[in-house]
Amino acid sequence: MGAEDPERRCLVSRESGPAGALLRLVLSPEGEVFPDYRAKLGGRGAWVTPTRAAIEELEKKPGLCSRAWSTQARTAGLLLKVQEANQRAVEEALAIASRSGVLTGGKDAVRDALVSGLAECLVLANDTSPRLCDDLRSRAGELPVFTVHLSVDELGQRIGKGARSALVVRRSAASRALLRELRWQAALR
Repeated sequence: MGAEDPERRCLVSRESGPAGALLRLVLSPEGEVFPDYRAKLGGRGAWVTPTRAAIEELEKKPGLCSRAWSTQARTAGLLLKVQEANQRAVEEALAIASRSGVLTGGKDAVRDALVSGLAECLVLANDTSPRLCDDLRSRAGELPVFTVHLSVDELGQRIGKGARSALVVRRSAASRALLRELRWQAALR
C-alpha cells in the first residue's frame, strides 16, 4: 500500500481505508456479487473489509450491495467465494516466497530462524502435531503464527519441497504479499 493507494469505503463499516487493505467486489450481469480479488476487473466495484463478519453481514443484508450498484444484488455464497479466492492467493504467495528464498523449512532450521530476529511470522500446516505446534509457538514469542488450510504434504508441494509442518517467513520485501494473504485468511475464518 503505497502513498498513491486511493482511499475506498467499506460497504459494511462505512470506514475509509487504502484500497489495498480492502477487498473489491464486482457485480455480474446476472446480479451476482463476486470478489475481484486482484482489483483488476473492469466496471464499477464496491469495497469491503476482508473479514468474516463483514462479508457475513453482506450475505445477510444484500441491500447494502444493491445500493452500491443501484440494482438488485445477490450475495448468497459470497463468503465461500472470498475464502476460495484467498486460499488460491495464499498458495500462490507461498510459491513466490519460496522462489524468492524467504522461507525456512525443516525442524531445526525453523527453530533456529525463530530465534534469529529475522523472522516475520511462523506458518503451520493444519495437521502439524499438537506437540510440535506448542513447541514452535512457544519459541515464536510475539511473532504472528498462522495455520494455513494445507496439510503437511500440501504445504511442502506448494513450495516445491518435501513435506513441511512449519515454515518461517523471513522479513523482506518479497514476504509482504504472503503476510497480507495470511492475515486475510485468519480474518476470514
